Amino acid sequence: MSEQEADRYRIEAEECRRLAERAIKRPDKEAWLRLAADWMKLAEGASTSDKREG
Repeated sequence: MSEQEADRYRIEAEECRRLAERAIKRPDKEAWLRLAADWMKLAEGASTSDKREG
């Protein structure tokens, strides 16, 4: 994976956080925050992988 992919995953995570802020129902907010956390894990993995390959 590349740093570009990691950046894209971070953008997705930020969008999920924005949607969580707008969510009215608590379960919806929690779901968006879980998705944001998953995107950040992917970003961290992509960034770490890129550093190992570079």
